[in-house]
Amino acid sequence: MGVTLRHRPSPVRSVGSSLQKSGTGTLGTRIFAFYIVSIYIGVSIRYTRSIMLDFAILGLLIEHPRHGYEIKRSLAQLGFWTVSFGSLYPALRRLDKRGAIEATEGTGRRKAYAITADGRELFDSLLTADPDASETDRAFQIRLAFLSQLPQSQRTRVLEHRRTKVAAQLKSARDVVVEARTESQNPDRYRLALMEHAMRSIEADMAWLDGLIASERRVGITPRTQIT
Repeated sequence: MGVTLRHRPSPVRSVGSSLQKSGTGTLGTRIFAFYIVSIYIGVSIRYTRSIMLDFAILGLLIEHPRHGYEIKRSLAQLGFWTVSFGSLYPALRRLDKRGAIEATEGTGRRKAYAITADGRELFDSLLTADPDASETDRAFQIRLAFLSQLPQSQRTRVLEHRRTKVAAQLKSARDVVVEARTESQNPDRYRLALMEHAMRSIEADMAWLDGLIASERRVGITPRTQIT
């Protein structure tokens, strides 16, 4: 049995085209802005989780079409995120409805999902958007998982931005440890151990980031796919 695609007009492309004619900003930026406004109006934490999940799904589908179960398994294999089917399938329907992905219909009840041109453009916009100071650890991890899609100069910029944030966290952690050691003659050793453990964990993150940045600057690793 052959595989068929369900085609429909893409609201992302149609709105993006109309905005392109207006000459305001880049097309990728305008599509990204439309996507945020049209999908993620609501509570901020809900917005954050939704956009991260959509970002990760699109990144996986760039590699090849996948069934829902395979997407769930691939997300778990990233090592930092387990997604339930109750979250995954609404996200797939949301992306499908907005023309970012297309569902293929084959044998049985299983569907495979493939990214569209609009979905690729949306993914590129999410990947290259400037991270703000409130970027969560998971948001950075997702960005890092697909960082090979960026040119070397942009990869370095993402890593340096993250290093700046981690450096601020490290300073705060060290200040807390110093304060605990100096302001109490007999600090609770377990509380102090927790503080020191947190500080050392951040120091390890800094060393890891420094290694990634040094590697980018020294070698200029060529990614498998570059955004053009």
